[in-house]
Amino acid sequence: MMARRAANDELAELVQGEQTDAVRVLEDRIAVRAVGTLDDRFTILSQRSLTAWVTAFGGVAAEASDPGALRRILASIRAAIRRLLTPLGRRAEQVLTEALAEAVMLGAQQHAAFVSEATGRRNRPVTSRVSGALRARAAAITQAVTDRRDRALAALRPNRTRRWSEVQTGIGVARSAIPAVRTHITTTVNEAVNEAAETAIKHAGEKKVWIAERDACVNCAAYAGLTVAAEAKFPAGLSWDPNQRGRGEALAAPPKHPSCRCRVTAWQDAWKQDGVISFPDSLRREARRSIARGWSLPTESGAARIRAARELLRTGAGLPKSVEEFAAQAVRAGRFADRTFPTGP
Repeated sequence: MMARRAANDELAELVQGEQTDAVRVLEDRIAVRAVGTLDDRFTILSQRSLTAWVTAFGGVAAEASDPGALRRILASIRAAIRRLLTPLGRRAEQVLTEALAEAVMLGAQQHAAFVSEATGRRNRPVTSRVSGALRARAAAITQAVTDRRDRALAALRPNRTRRWSEVQTGIGVARSAIPAVRTHITTTVNEAVNEAAETAIKHAGEKKVWIAERDACVNCAAYAGLTVAAEAKFPAGLSWDPNQRGRGEALAAPPKHPSCRCRVTAWQDAWKQDGVISFPDSLRREARRSIARGWSLPTESGAARIRAARELLRTGAGLPKSVEEFAAQAVRAGRFADRTFPTGP
């Protein structure tokens, strides 16, 4: 006996909400194990270095006047950076590699859950192994940390550093290894989840549909609801921002960019319920609505969001009049006053 098939909004909430949240939890758990207390330790390093600088040279704005004192301060900072970052790359690689099997299993389970909800029939996960590409991706995290460590050490030499601001910059380069590790973990985990989903889709001979985040960038939003054959790739260069079209390569599945949490899942035209638009069509409509409302992360260019909204209106948004008027007002103003995706009731 078939169970009730989920409605489009329920399917979207499952993938964009519950399942994406579960992936975030896994990302965070890996990042905590990899990074540990490094943020706090870098704060302490910066504070102690500032104290040493002021003591030696009289103030933050003072240029280093004693070459011997400068060498000692920089040598101490360089040694601390080595202690903090040299183990980080190896630790992050180990933790991430160990978590790949869990990420792949999570992707398989989430694919099965989606198909069960979309069809009303129980679906078992299709197991798959961790690919060599995923292992290579995890291994690359060590070099990402090493590059930042070495750049910081090169910057913090007496012949290149005479002011506290330059010391800050060098410490900042070293500290940037922390968000780089977190981004690498996020991207790799999402690659694993999507790779497992893609394996299951190919196994079942289904199509695959791109599910963008609710506050996806203007590029990923252009892929929302796009459906291709299981073996096919999604086309290159789509974007709601005319200035960004034509960039990138064709992809078998997300992530499209670092920290991207877009998803790929299965779709069959036969799953469409009578009297309502299909799930892919509903994803495309909601992506257009996101562009019209300007929902996005603060890291994305506001100008890009305005160009995207202008392009949406030019080509025909197909949205309620009030939503289109909202977008038009933002375009005239040159900005969206609030770009935060609403999460409340």
